[in-house]
Amino acid sequence: MHLRWGGAALVIMLGACRGTDIVEPELGTLRVEAAMTGIDVDRDGVVITVDDTVAVAIPSNGSYAFTDLVVGPHTVGLGGVRSNCTSAAPLQRTVTVDAGAQASVQFALTCTKVPLAASGIIAFARADTDHTFDLWLVNADGTGETKVRESPNVSELLPSWTPDAQRLVFVSGSQVAIIDRSGAGFTALTVGYTPSVSPDGRRIAFSRVGSSDYDIWVMNIDGTNQHQVTSDSGYEDHPAWSPDGAQIAFARNGAIYVMDSAGTNVRRLSALGATNDGGPAWSPNGARIAFHRGMNGPTHIYTMNPNGDNVTPLTTGLDNDELPTWSPDGTRIAFGSGRGGRFAIWSMQADGTNMRSLSGGVFESQPVWSR
Repeated sequence: MHLRWGGAALVIMLGACRGTDIVEPELGTLRVEAAMTGIDVDRDGVVITVDDTVAVAIPSNGSYAFTDLVVGPHTVGLGGVRSNCTSAAPLQRTVTVDAGAQASVQFALTCTKVPLAASGIIAFARADTDHTFDLWLVNADGTGETKVRESPNVSELLPSWTPDAQRLVFVSGSQVAIIDRSGAGFTALTVGYTPSVSPDGRRIAFSRVGSSDYDIWVMNIDGTNQHQVTSDSGYEDHPAWSPDGAQIAFARNGAIYVMDSAGTNVRRLSALGATNDGGPAWSPNGARIAFHRGMNGPTHIYTMNPNGDNVTPLTTGLDNDELPTWSPDGTRIAFGSGRGGRFAIWSMQADGTNMRSLSGGVFESQPVWSR
């Protein structure tokens, strides 16, 4: 018996010795299809196996044709299926392949919604049919998409989590507001934009327009004790607290800066000449700052040390990537991206590998990961 791999199909060649003659076996084709419907269809795809030997990965709604299979019965299985997707029929079946013909088998599955996790989920803004934005939540694997609340004719965006992952501070119209993750308890706090909750959950940094530009302000989580911490003539927004709460990174006129939380000791991190750096986000251990940069082209995700050294690009391509956010363990980064033909939420390993799409709307951006 000789075993030969032919593409994704295994061909078994049986020979009978009659002098120098070799009798070729009769062969056929087997087409296997996976069809998933419902909510939270498996974004990672599934794996088809034939005779527990050949394994081929296909999309959750996809198919594959195994050619040159020896006629007779074959065991076909479907693996890599999430627990929320079930089939009325077995996921392992016996199919008979006939000579010169194509046999077929379909695995039909129905998927139900996955509940949101208690922590480690992503909040983001999604465009609605009324041409505004609403806040949504999603699990780290892209399941469990849930709208926080309906906000007709008002854009709600730029979320920031409280440390307990129970509330969101965000922008509603032109107001910094706070709401429970369930959508209850909406409270407007003050006029402002790009809010960021401190690691201890007691303060909010945000940007507010003054007489001619935007500056960084800080207030208590309930909206009291509002005070300005920068007064530069530049445009300043997107403050981000360091994990220990001692520093705030922010964007000023297309460059990344960092300062003490009281507004003192301001220093520039971006290289001189940078004009489109923004969206700084500290890693959970404080060792790196992720941000987006665009230099005469699309914006992409980078990381750097908190002193501005060791700038490392993570994404490339012709599409814009923006506003990174770190997973609680620091192993992954989520971001908004136009890759894949629409603007959506993506995540990747912290070194830029293993990218995957997490959201399924028409336009989404501004992700922020909860603890």
